[in-house]
Amino acid sequence: MGNSSIENAKVRITADGMEAYLSLPPLAPGESYTLSQLLACIQSQKVSSGIDEVALQSMIDTPIYGHEVCIARGRKPVNGKDGVITYNFNPDMNAKPTVRQDGSVDYWSIHAIELVNAGQVIAVYEEPTEAIDGENVSGKIVPAKKGRPIPPLTGKGFSRSEDGHTYTADVSGKIELTNGRIRISEVYEIQGDVGLQTGNIDFHGDVVIHGGVTPGASVKSTGSITVDGVCENCTLIADKDIILRGGVLGGNKAVIRTKANIHAKFFEYCKVQAEGFIEAASALDCRMISYDHIYLAGRKAGIVGGYAYATAGIEMDVLGSPSEVRTVVHVGVSKEMMRELTDAQSQLEEADDTVKKITTGLKQYDELSKERGIDISKDERRTALLRTRMTKQAEIATLQKDIARLKSIIERGKGANVRVIHDVYAGTTVTIDEAVLTVKEEQSAVKFMKRQENVVMLSIADELV
Repeated sequence: MGNSSIENAKVRITADGMEAYLSLPPLAPGESYTLSQLLACIQSQKVSSGIDEVALQSMIDTPIYGHEVCIARGRKPVNGKDGVITYNFNPDMNAKPTVRQDGSVDYWSIHAIELVNAGQVIAVYEEPTEAIDGENVSGKIVPAKKGRPIPPLTGKGFSRSEDGHTYTADVSGKIELTNGRIRISEVYEIQGDVGLQTGNIDFHGDVVIHGGVTPGASVKSTGSITVDGVCENCTLIADKDIILRGGVLGGNKAVIRTKANIHAKFFEYCKVQAEGFIEAASALDCRMISYDHIYLAGRKAGIVGGYAYATAGIEMDVLGSPSEVRTVVHVGVSKEMMRELTDAQSQLEEADDTVKKITTGLKQYDELSKERGIDISKDERRTALLRTRMTKQAEIATLQKDIARLKSIIERGKGANVRVIHDVYAGTTVTIDEAVLTVKEEQSAVKFMKRQENVVMLSIADELV
């Protein structure tokens, strides 16, 4: 039976337009709604899509009065997924060794070089997925967000397939990923020791030695050097990180030097220098210089004998020995470094002044040539001035780089301290900048800091609780 109550039915569409609800007024006994009535009602309120006729029929059959029932749902848009590149190599290099539960350090955990072979698939690209538009309950299209493609990988040492989906290594070597750019470079890999059979190594790239380095041998690299075995009174010089998994038995002849960082299992009787940090489990009677930090990591890790300088600070478990062997550690900024900066700045001023004078002289030459109508382009004196100016300009560029480096190192030295987790033995000297303190009695868990013009010891026991 028909009725007029349908005129009082309420239709509510949610704010996002994705759902519609119907509330029916009660009917007199014997009256009922029809599906066609309800459809006409909701359509008159602009509900035309995603209608749930089963829900409508249920409202009639139950019947349900005075309560909202969801009778239409829109179709939500399906956003496209952006393109994805999956790398078939580890792009994250782990430059720090892990510390085992017993406090020892696992130098084999350092992952500094990732090697690939020619023909190896190094990356796979998946295209963006298709976007599917939605529709609200009023039939209005709800646009989906399209997936964005990713620009192709750039770099060298690899090829991209015609369909753009597969990247393959063209050469075997070390693979690096930096800012979306892949570079595969040659690696010099030695399966055994470096010594008489191999000769000295001077390589433009990374060097990986699966054995050791024997006495008297030399390894130089514009990249990194990784040695799995022990290094004995040898020379290692690199532009990037040096990783010595087996440590160094220096025999007072070994020299280890890099423009980056050094990791080693141990150092004994050798000279070690790094522009970056130095990290090891122990150092025995060495001369170590770092323009960053020195870390002696692991249980009972420390410095015994020798000299250690680190601009930004030194941290270790033990400093010195019970036999009171002379051990000197130094952090902060020295007078020599400040003097070096002042000298470089003076040289820069002189070189800059010389260039200005030469530029003025050349200008006068040019003006004179115009006045007299003379070609002086081949005049020997003018040519000599041009050469001198070029030389001085190159000198200025080098000095500016040196000054920036020195300023950066000096900045690192501000507030530098020496931190010893456990024991500091008598016979140890601690220098911060130019202030000096000699330890007279054994101490434990202390931090050496500079206050005013003196080095003071503060307890770090509270920090360790």
